[in-house]
Amino acid sequence: MKTLEDFRKFFNEQLSVELSAAEAARKSTIMRAFLVGGIIAVLAVLALWGVVKILGAVHLIGAGILVALVFSFLGFMMVRETLRNRNFYNLFKGRVVEGIIRYVDERLHYIPHRYIPSSVLLRSHLFNKPAHSYEGDDYCFMRLENGVFLEFSEAHLKGIVKEEGTKKVIPLFDGIFAHLHVPEARVGEMYILPSGMSEADLYHTGRLHTYTSDSPEFDSQFVVYASTASAVRRYLNSSLIRAFADFRTKYPNRHIYYASHGHNIYLGITAEQYFFEPNVWQSLVDVESLERFFLDLNDTMILLNAVADLSGEPIASQQPQPA
Repeated sequence: MKTLEDFRKFFNEQLSVELSAAEAARKSTIMRAFLVGGIIAVLAVLALWGVVKILGAVHLIGAGILVALVFSFLGFMMVRETLRNRNFYNLFKGRVVEGIIRYVDERLHYIPHRYIPSSVLLRSHLFNKPAHSYEGDDYCFMRLENGVFLEFSEAHLKGIVKEEGTKKVIPLFDGIFAHLHVPEARVGEMYILPSGMSEADLYHTGRLHTYTSDSPEFDSQFVVYASTASAVRRYLNSSLIRAFADFRTKYPNRHIYYASHGHNIYLGITAEQYFFEPNVWQSLVDVESLERFFLDLNDTMILLNAVADLSGEPIASQQPQPA
């Protein structure tokens, strides 16, 4: 995996060029927003003057309130739409974000407006509450020669719980959710949850058992549930334990959810912010925000490499080869 120093070199040599185009579009968007706001303000003053001229100064206060309400709403809507300039958004997504994604791993493909379906999250069995709403963004995927298919995106899933006879909407997951389909079906089922969670937090009916690892650090941060001991012995290896523990040490406020059964592996990584969204008010010249995005993505790929073989090398045939 690449280092932060590698990324800074990449930024100076390549990404800064793309960033300058997006920065120009950002500034142009803000200028147009101020221009639109100024025009609306002038129109409001003219409208107030016209109303007072027609109805008389005695209606100044009432006319002022009405004009302020109408033009404030109109101005808000028009400025908001101006700030949603697609040119800036597409430049940032298509050049800057995709450039960083391909830099982390050139095999990744990126579709900004797509996301993993909610059915994939629910098939993981990591959520035991009925789904209420779901949205996502920024879909990445790769298909490797060794038969592994990887996809991940930003995901925001909400569920419904009943409290005192009333239904309440609660967040079930916010962050990056990944799904891997592997060619060799995995033995049994295994789940890794943040410490403090239990089997009751899974979509299961008591078929699992609790297991521990050989790492006290890992066991203090995670709890493992599996259907068989063989699944734990085979898949809870030292590299996976180390990767999970290292991630939690680096990001103590973020949680990891893991599930594997059959040909499928699921990995959820919580986040407190949207990863890929450009902020029109934030200067793109500030490379620190891009560095955080690079580190988040790079560390996510480290975790995914730990849960499955992403080398891409084809599985060697077991059949004898002709001389």
